[in-house]
Amino acid sequence: MLKPKIVEVKEVKTMLRHIEDKVDKFNKEGFIHLKQVIPTDVVSEVRRLAITLKRKYDTRTGQPRHNGSGVFWAGLELASTLDPNLWKYYTADFMFDIASKFLSTEQPYLFNDQVVVKDPGGVLSFEPHYDNQYGPDPEGALKGEFKTINCSWILTNMTRDNGCLWINDKPIIAKAGDIVIIDGNTMHHSDINKTSKVRALYACVYSNKPIGNFQKGFYNEKFNK
Repeated sequence: MLKPKIVEVKEVKTMLRHIEDKVDKFNKEGFIHLKQVIPTDVVSEVRRLAITLKRKYDTRTGQPRHNGSGVFWAGLELASTLDPNLWKYYTADFMFDIASKFLSTEQPYLFNDQVVVKDPGGVLSFEPHYDNQYGPDPEGALKGEFKTINCSWILTNMTRDNGCLWINDKPIIAKAGDIVIIDGNTMHHSDINKTSKVRALYACVYSNKPIGNFQKGFYNEKFNK
């Protein structure tokens, strides 16, 4: 059973008024960059939680864990199981609205939430990939049997120098408070952080069907508002 929501995010900026137009663009291009969606105080809190979590588990990279892919790595999967304070953001009402609209379903499902923090001068980068290739059913995803979206909360300003997202070979220069939504079949990558400051995002992943419980288990529950 899912834990109850701890606190709801009450105020979100009103950029979603014309969401249908944004859904059309998303479906055509495989991604959408929503600017200044998340209130500043929420961004600050999630950034603090993300960086704290990164520091806490830095030394456990490569060690086994009981869920997710079964091993700790630099991208902390199922982050809200490691810090329950993140749960209220992953399951916020406004994220339900976003997930249901961009998945084109009245009933979205939870799949994974992930913290990705790139340290200054670090070596963390992501080769070109699409999220669905990592499972649970890459072939089914490509055939359209189910759909996933990665709603990346931008927690620090992103530039080419600090390892911004590249989607369809285009750099996404995003600012803290933006959300970049990527279809699970859309190719993307990011480079290392060459700057002197941390680069951080919080990836909230949802699906239009229950697709979890592969390997050691991801979320596989209805996302209820």
